Amino acid sequence: METQKEFDKVKFLKDQLKYLGFGEGEQLHKDLEKGINSKEQQFEIKTTSDKTLPGNKADFTLKFNKTESGGIFINSYHAKLTNEKNEEISHNFPVNRENSFTAKEAVNLMEGRSVKIEFHNPKSDQQETAFIQFNFEEPKTEKGNYLFQNFYQKYGVDTDKIVEKSNLIFDKPEYKENTIKSLEKGNIVKVKFQENDQIVEGKAILNPENRNLKLYDNDMNRLNTNKPLEGLEQDNKHEKNNVREQSIKR
Repeated sequence: METQKEFDKVKFLKDQLKYLGFGEGEQLHKDLEKGINSKEQQFEIKTTSDKTLPGNKADFTLKFNKTESGGIFINSYHAKLTNEKNEEISHNFPVNRENSFTAKEAVNLMEGRSVKIEFHNPKSDQQETAFIQFNFEEPKTEKGNYLFQNFYQKYGVDTDKIVEKSNLIFDKPEYKENTIKSLEKGNIVKVKFQENDQIVEGKAILNPENRNLKLYDNDMNRLNTNKPLEGLEQDNKHEKNNVREQSIKR
């Protein structure tokens, strides 16, 4: 009975690491089992990710804690991005049932892109949809984390409308939905779009601050400008705020 219980515990943690985007690597699982079987109340696992821009490297330290009742949980992970100039960007990401960024979303944030979340708005005390990105201009918090730059619903970021205005071409209707979801996760997405009366293949990044897409060719050379969508009210600007540590629901 105990063997089955232990098996389920290990499987749960392995599935959790897979869900968080850390994969199912043999070494990862060996390190996990070693930590589970150790007498230490806390243990760490180090791993990496290849889901970065060329020239960048992502390292993760996963932090686990054991309870007196025998439970084992991953509490958080420390993410560090090293770019081709050997500059380091790091952030501590908490992990729980309602607040977990995947490894890829962590990479996207550290590389300067935005991620869509459900965010607790301190002004309204309500859960709202928001886009967040790191504010690299402000000093880090005492916990060593970046401040979030948030774009709430009233700021007017409508990904569907932005995609329509950007003249993207989709071979199938479901490709549009998949593209929107991927853009909102902060990914660099392969797209087709109209450029000078021609259909061009390239890549796109969602830019919530200017409510537009940044369009690139396949070599990541910028093709369009930062011109925002027309007809958006200027008074939305105050809806962009910097918030330190707020509740995030995935």
